[in-house]
Amino acid sequence: MFELSVALKYLLPRWRQLSVSIISLISILVISLVVWLIVVFLSITHGLEKIWTQKLVALTAPIRITPTENYYRSYYYQVDGISANSDYTHKTIGEKRVASDSDPYNPEEDEEIPVLWPPADRLQDGILNDPVKKAFAILEEMRGVTGLRAKDYEMAAGNLQLHMIRTPSATPPYSTAYQKSNPLQSALSQPTWLGSFDADQLNLLQALLPVDSHDLTNVLTTSDYVLNPAREEHAEEILKVDAKTVRKRIRSFFESVKIRKLKTRTGGWVIPRFLFPSKGEFAVLVEKQQDQPKSVWIVSNPKKDRQSMAAAGKIVPATLRVEMQQEGSRFFLKFPEDQSERLLSSKVPILLEENFSFPAQLVATSLEKAHRVSDLRFQIEFHLQGAFWKGVIPFQNLAIDEADFPTAYAQLPQDFPSWLFTVNAGKKEKLVLPMDQERGQGILLPKSFKEAGVLIGDAGYLAYFSPTVSALQEQRAPVFVAGFYDPGIIPIGGKFVLVNQEMTSLIRTSQNPHEMLSSNGINVNFDQLQEAPKVKEALEKAFSQAGISPYWKIETFREYEFTRDLIQQLGTERTLWTLIATVIIIVACSNIISMLIILVNDKKMEIGILRSMGASSLSIAMIFGFCGVVMGFAGSLMGVLVAWITLSNLQVLVDLISQVQGYQAFNPVFFGHALPNEMSVEALFFVFVTTLVISLLAGIVPAVKASMLRPSAILRSE
Repeated sequence: MFELSVALKYLLPRWRQLSVSIISLISILVISLVVWLIVVFLSITHGLEKIWTQKLVALTAPIRITPTENYYRSYYYQVDGISANSDYTHKTIGEKRVASDSDPYNPEEDEEIPVLWPPADRLQDGILNDPVKKAFAILEEMRGVTGLRAKDYEMAAGNLQLHMIRTPSATPPYSTAYQKSNPLQSALSQPTWLGSFDADQLNLLQALLPVDSHDLTNVLTTSDYVLNPAREEHAEEILKVDAKTVRKRIRSFFESVKIRKLKTRTGGWVIPRFLFPSKGEFAVLVEKQQDQPKSVWIVSNPKKDRQSMAAAGKIVPATLRVEMQQEGSRFFLKFPEDQSERLLSSKVPILLEENFSFPAQLVATSLEKAHRVSDLRFQIEFHLQGAFWKGVIPFQNLAIDEADFPTAYAQLPQDFPSWLFTVNAGKKEKLVLPMDQERGQGILLPKSFKEAGVLIGDAGYLAYFSPTVSALQEQRAPVFVAGFYDPGIIPIGGKFVLVNQEMTSLIRTSQNPHEMLSSNGINVNFDQLQEAPKVKEALEKAFSQAGISPYWKIETFREYEFTRDLIQQLGTERTLWTLIATVIIIVACSNIISMLIILVNDKKMEIGILRSMGASSLSIAMIFGFCGVVMGFAGSLMGVLVAWITLSNLQVLVDLISQVQGYQAFNPVFFGHALPNEMSVEALFFVFVTTLVISLLAGIVPAVKASMLRPSAILRSE
């Protein structure tokens, strides 16, 4: 196009129009700077909102259908409490769905219906109107909603008691208290909300925290002990299980886990003397007591570690020489101030620094002989201070550093791992919460428990009160920790525990469902979250036509009582920041007006020539309009490119900001362990459309001015 080619020619930098070139360059740079900031900010905020929404939906559903007060007051619900066919107990939605008869009441056997009850809602043929069966029928018949799936859920309240057994470090830092220590135990008690675990809710995988080496170490080391969740909380004795049970546990553990690396624990590791090379010298750090060696430390960096241990006091460098003799290895110490060596007593421990990692491979034969976890043997080898260390060592005061273990199975394994896993049942993937005969049911805890020191494998129980003839009696359901999830910013996320629905139903039956109307309902899942309002509208219409709308309350994830205010606030902030971004772009593009006015004045001669050659006023206006659009597009393109580079290295920028201000820049409680760095398509669309439109509008005034110039007046003045 002629007008575009002329506009590009005008925008090319030239020495003759240096002032115009500088102004246009500054205008483009300002636009690119603004676009960069807006794209980065909107991409992060959109990503955070997306992550928070995904975590919310993973714990609930895009749409939730809950019974109203009319449902609980209805004859349909209350009649179960006086009917022998219903065992005189109120039924959950799931039980109502599979019940063979909507009306279990038998007037010949059951007591008389109370006068205060509302009349039964019956159809014209006298059949009781069944809101549960009709609701599920409507959901099953819905078309056009991809991946729609409905499942009933239950919620209850309980008190979680966890008993944690920890093997203490055999050697506190820079001390010789290396003798074998007894395990330590601690307890954690927390009132919690219990939610039904949905095996088909694969979105939960996005919120699931990975199983780490600390979890694996805990599962393995607790194999020695009796994990009796029903024991007294204040029992001080930690009982050990028999050797047969230990072998069974560790055999099951190593069927799922292949250890690749071990590491020394906090406080270091007492090196077996048979592991030392037959001959060699090592730079060591010696802790002295009354001028005598108390402990000897072999570290990978003696100079650096000496500085870090200086606070401990009485730490001096020395040289350790190993000499192999017929009766065994002998160790000699030489201090810088001494002229001769001194023989090191066999009672002085030689320790390897803490958190030192080395390759390790399980000796399979030790599985059959192990009476305790410490009886396991590993083949290790590593290089340290120029020497090659190799041998078979026991699993004592060591921890797992790296291991391979599956979290997905093609079919259900015979022995369940201790963590949540998935199984491909045919063509459909399902989540599985493990269970154990000794420890009970597996549960999923929010990450706040992990931050408090809880690990996978810790056992305990869920306590709740069940009414009896005379009083309330405490009941205990054994559980163990099978994983952790990140609840995002859900207000109740820190106390929301996912358990199998059988346990939720068991506990809920002992509580009054009228006290919490949302304790039972229907979760409706589908693939596209943006379809939630449309699906809700269709359900409300179908429920109204079926005559069951008074019994149900339909809400989207943006309307839940415990998230509504938060999501509305996020929406308000997004709208506010969008308006602010628009104003900033307008200010940035305002430079285009002044630049184009200068350009029009500078190009009067050429405008006159073009007009005299037959160029129309519209053509002249389009030339300068294109100038504004090209500047806006170029600035946007540069800004998007810099934003992409910034988002690709976002964590580096966050670490730099954290280092400058002295504390973590973004709290993981709200923002997770890492900010989202995916560029938002919505942000790109907003920036390009807004910038181009405003740039075009900014070029209208200079373009109109240029189009109104008369060629005769221009040429006469020149």
